[in-house]
Amino acid sequence: MTLNREEMYRIFAETVIIKKPRYGIIKGYHELPYICIGDALESRYGSLCVRGKIHVSPQFVITPSYYKTKYSDLFGEDNVNVEIAGRIFGFLGFPDRPVECKSEFLEIKHLDENIDTALSNSLDELERKEDITTGIFITPDSRYYPISIERFITSILDDEFSF
Repeated sequence: MTLNREEMYRIFAETVIIKKPRYGIIKGYHELPYICIGDALESRYGSLCVRGKIHVSPQFVITPSYYKTKYSDLFGEDNVNVEIAGRIFGFLGFPDRPVECKSEFLEIKHLDENIDTALSNSLDELERKEDITTGIFITPDSRYYPISIERFITSILDDEFSF
């Protein structure tokens, strides 16, 4: 199933940011750990939990070809100039801003508990660990959780950076 622009925007707009990192992020690369909770994709479970870390740079970054993957490594070589060294990935949430994102440590789990209980347990866990860096948000559609991750990134960038 392919989403149209209005459906993607609905998911983006209906994502609920529960907790943002409570520290100043300095300009440049920074890490945004997150917990995304939503409805389970399988009926025998109560909810879905996605944990990950996003590394974001709000500035245009050109890296040496030996340091990072090339555009052709990500998208193939058909009809692509394989000599492209600079990459800018634009996202729905920040169309006029050059942002590079890299995702690491992705963990997706179905949970037995419902969304409210999963949220409460996650907030309790972060409080016990005194974790002030991890954000928590609820996605309205777990199948398209990357759109909600984008909403989370956008909320942080809007708070921390003036372009």
